Amino acid sequence: MTKPTIDTLLRERILLLDGSMGVLVQGYRLTENDYRGERFADFAHELKGNIDLLSITKPELIRQIHINYMEAGADIIETNTFSATSISQADYHLEAFVYEINYAAARIAAIASDEFTQKHPDKPRYVAGSVGPTNKTASMSPDVNDPGFRAVTFDDLVKAYAEQ
Repeated sequence: MTKPTIDTLLRERILLLDGSMGVLVQGYRLTENDYRGERFADFAHELKGNIDLLSITKPELIRQIHINYMEAGADIIETNTFSATSISQADYHLEAFVYEINYAAARIAAIASDEFTQKHPDKPRYVAGSVGPTNKTASMSPDVNDPGFRAVTFDDLVKAYAEQ
């Protein structure tokens, strides 16, 4: 059986989108070592709070959160990529890992969605890419003494979101 498109289903009923990945992750009270995993055990910078990185270091946790949302009725789950741009990942010095973070997050969500759909073919599940704001704005200066200064340009944002 072919999975119906989202457009088809929206003509029939309201689809439910999952909720915040970050809020649920915070409930696990993860430590710095949890965020690091084996892969980043010796990384020179603090990583705690980088929820997107957990797609690499704790993929089973991210998968379980997706499953929990689908069990609760979500039709669409979002990838764990809300802050997975080079601009936002620069806070953690992980700009070089943006592609890998996004790929891992999309893969986890797709596999979880497909597995859940196979178990419940009468209610297929879908994946949407999560794209959040960056931690820099192009519309105002972060420096009150230099109102014309911008910490990021429109072209920087285009590049970062295209990579994501």
